[in-house]
Amino acid sequence: MKNFAASFIRLLQRSKLLARAAEDTYSRVPYALLNGRALNPLSVVLLLTYRCNLRCKMCFYYNEAEKSNTESLIHSRKSEELTLEQIKKLIDDMAAMKVKVLTLHGGEPLIHPDVFEISKYAASKGLLVNFITNGILLNEKVVDRIIEARINSVTISLDGPDYIHDSIRGLKGAFKSIFEGIDILMRKKNGGRAIPKLSISTYISAMNQDTIIELFDRIKVTGITDWSIGLVTYNSDRLGSETREILGIGGEHGQGDLSGLTEEITGLDAEKMIKLRNELKKANSKAGLQITFPSSKAIKNYSRPEFNEINYCLYPWARVVVSPYGEVFPCIPISMVNADMGNIKASPLREIWNGKKYRAFRKKLKERKLLPICSKCCTINNIRPL
Repeated sequence: MKNFAASFIRLLQRSKLLARAAEDTYSRVPYALLNGRALNPLSVVLLLTYRCNLRCKMCFYYNEAEKSNTESLIHSRKSEELTLEQIKKLIDDMAAMKVKVLTLHGGEPLIHPDVFEISKYAASKGLLVNFITNGILLNEKVVDRIIEARINSVTISLDGPDYIHDSIRGLKGAFKSIFEGIDILMRKKNGGRAIPKLSISTYISAMNQDTIIELFDRIKVTGITDWSIGLVTYNSDRLGSETREILGIGGEHGQGDLSGLTEEITGLDAEKMIKLRNELKKANSKAGLQITFPSSKAIKNYSRPEFNEINYCLYPWARVVVSPYGEVFPCIPISMVNADMGNIKASPLREIWNGKKYRAFRKKLKERKLLPICSKCCTINNIRPL
């Protein structure tokens, strides 16, 4: 049965739409009937660190307006970071709860000193380990360690051809490093080694919307067939303040204020984007990549912060996010307003998951449909197949 469950999860990972349908089905009954309670989570996102080796222009943590706040947070809370033993204890708790997937995120998870030991330990407990990385550290040694750690899948962030990607990510040579890493992985695969499933994640902004076809041409020859394309998330102090007021949370400033992003990022041309969507669909008819792309409706309404494609969210009934300091959050946007449900240093995840605070949050979210901070969240907006 355990092997069947793992095989089923792997099957779901091959199709985002199938995975979303399965997760929604899993969540809908408790959403409708259990008054804020949930079945055990299907997956946990562990934000290993907020540290990062890039300064991306549209990043929650490191855009021009936010990077000093993030750097200050990292410095002031250094002593609070989860230890390796605390993370292993979390993984033990996850295994006891029959959680199937651990996603390692950041910041940049590859700069965490224990990332491979954590991955190996999670895999030894039967968890499928996913990895989200900016890709610039994927050299020969790191790739070998990823394979040895039995990481199940790796998602690489890629925003355009070299001259665009490097500009958005704030590092000359970043694009070159990513493709050198992809080449190493594919060489290992061709040599008979079992490499993780690879996918690409791209966020469209005014900076790269004219170069997506060029990026498609570059991706399709790599052998990677899974490509997620989304819109830059909306977030601001205003949306955060409104959300904190609804949830009854104090505090002046959370993380992730994107209101200072310039037209260089946010000034999308909707007409051009819809034309691009059609061009990409036509170009992909022969290549056969699995591409998700924002709908025409989402593109046309991008400038409206209050617009989302659907008016509910099931994420807190199926997944959970843990910060580098042990705080448990229903999702990453909610972490931006410091609405934690507890801390794994004080209580195990299994107690926090259906604790009083979490149940109250789920009931509030269901009552409100969505919260202001949910605006443009990729979970509820970027789920359309091309």
